[in-house]
Amino acid sequence: QAILREGLEDVAQFFKAHGSCRLPLSPSLLVKGIVPRDCSYFNSNAVPLKLSFQNVDPLGENIRVIFKCGDDLRQDMLTLQMIRIMNKIWVQEGLDMRMVIFRCFSTGRGRGMVEMIPNAETLRKIQVEHGVTGSFKDRPLADWLQKHNPEEDEYEKAVENFIYSCAGCCVATYVLGICDRHNDNIMLKTTGHMFHIDFGRFLGHAQMFGNIKRDRAPFVFTSDMAYVINGGDKPSSRFHDFVDLCCQAYNLIRKHTHLFLNLLGLMLSCGIPELSDLEDLKYVYDALRPQDSDADATTYFTRLIESSLGSVATKLNFFIHNLAQMKFTGSEARPTLSFAPRTHTLKTSGRIRDVFLCRHERVFNPSKGYTYVVKVQRDNPGEVAFVQRTFEEFQELHNKLRLLFPSSLLPSFPSRFVIGRSRGEAVAERRKEELNGYIWHLIHAAPEVAECDLVYTFFHPLPRDEKAAGTNPTPKPADATWARSLGKVGGEVKLSISYKNNKLFIMVMHIRGLPLLQDGNDPDPYVKTYLLPDPQKTTKRKTKVARKTCNPTYNEMLVYDGIPRGDLEQRELRLSVLSEEGFWENILLGEVGIRLRDLDLAQEKMGWFALGSRSHGTL
Repeated sequence: QAILREGLEDVAQFFKAHGSCRLPLSPSLLVKGIVPRDCSYFNSNAVPLKLSFQNVDPLGENIRVIFKCGDDLRQDMLTLQMIRIMNKIWVQEGLDMRMVIFRCFSTGRGRGMVEMIPNAETLRKIQVEHGVTGSFKDRPLADWLQKHNPEEDEYEKAVENFIYSCAGCCVATYVLGICDRHNDNIMLKTTGHMFHIDFGRFLGHAQMFGNIKRDRAPFVFTSDMAYVINGGDKPSSRFHDFVDLCCQAYNLIRKHTHLFLNLLGLMLSCGIPELSDLEDLKYVYDALRPQDSDADATTYFTRLIESSLGSVATKLNFFIHNLAQMKFTGSEARPTLSFAPRTHTLKTSGRIRDVFLCRHERVFNPSKGYTYVVKVQRDNPGEVAFVQRTFEEFQELHNKLRLLFPSSLLPSFPSRFVIGRSRGEAVAERRKEELNGYIWHLIHAAPEVAECDLVYTFFHPLPRDEKAAGTNPTPKPADATWARSLGKVGGEVKLSISYKNNKLFIMVMHIRGLPLLQDGNDPDPYVKTYLLPDPQKTTKRKTKVARKTCNPTYNEMLVYDGIPRGDLEQRELRLSVLSEEGFWENILLGEVGIRLRDLDLAQEKMGWFALGSRSHGTL
């Protein structure tokens, strides 16, 4: 910090002598001074500086940049240029992936400037709002976006931006082999746009722990990202959209394999250590798989998504990074509540005179459970507010208070663990009484506890509280559209059907809206096909089994070889969706019959087909 202050004084002297200058990042950026109070440094190995310059334009905001010394920023420039070209290809093809591409400029050997994107936070800072183990939890990203986008339409727009930009990041980082991916070099804007920073390692040159690669997954795609996309912890049809976007973006880049190989080949002699021989170019060639058909590449990239989502190594890497960064956290960093957009104090909100937990309510969105309605009364007569908080939010308040105060000053918190169903009505009723006692003792605790900012922020109304004020509608389950009486089948399957060189290709892409099993559990669905008539059952083909979902993704190709066109027109494709039941007979969830003579086999046919029951005839 002292060295930074000395350096800032030198910069201030420069501006006194010269008046103004243009920033190397862009000649259009004209600055006239430095703003010392806005300058600081980051805790990564190279200790980059965060600098804030005064804009010459009196109406313009301060210009914030990062200055790095010790990293070869030519590699970052090259990587960003490749991503910029990918984005141009996508936009030209009518696919806007909502990519955030920032400026980066190397100003000398091992040094340079990087543009700072406003209103953005690293995934680490978002995740540690839920504690040091926040990287293992599913809700931090969704909660953070909800906090900054309280209105429903705002949040939906942010999720849409997230789906597109996350898909673009997955494809770009995989193709370029960008490594050293941890939660401090992936960022999220309040508008939902996700982007990567710090491209110090690329083309598959991963950091090693002994003989173990630090980057074990094909790219970073974790369950908290899937939670935002699905709108919960179960796969939804929006996940199908995400997979389709990834595969479409990947196939568009694959068409330009030679362009990327030529551009990177031109840079082989420029002295970038990680781009120095043909093996480095071969990494990109192998990643783009130019020899594959679009269908094969779609199946391949779908498996990569599944592999990345199932990787525990990524979350463990994030967690280790959280621990490593804890030693850098200054004592001035005060804990805040993850669900509150801003901090409130006794001075700004007015003294709280009394709190009372009135009732609990069943909620279905964003997940099923109970919320507790607290009546908050302040000193100002007639000023009464009602706030809704979940048990987990009460628990977060208590955990953050424990960071500030010894346990002897705090009331005891109700146990989280219960026997049996943890969301039952009886449990909610019991917790209501226990939480009521907890908040009463909290308000009547020692003044340094009762009047601290965390307590006043917790009891301050959030946008969701103001929206719910004066209304108590009967909650409706978010998934009511998929509720069906037992035994009734339904849903839709997305297929791509094509015929070429006496081969029938059936790409089983997605299924949406499958019914629950009779016991109320999600099925383990798989797809089975026959070409009828088939008395010997020689045309049976099957996909893999998806686990515990009503909205599975497959992207698997089923092929029938050696079938003449004349024979094909006499056949019917019978597709069945079944749930695997282990030792018991598999359960039919739905089926569809497609008369192949009704399709124009000269062209690929892609679309959603309704699944019906055998008793209702073929749909």
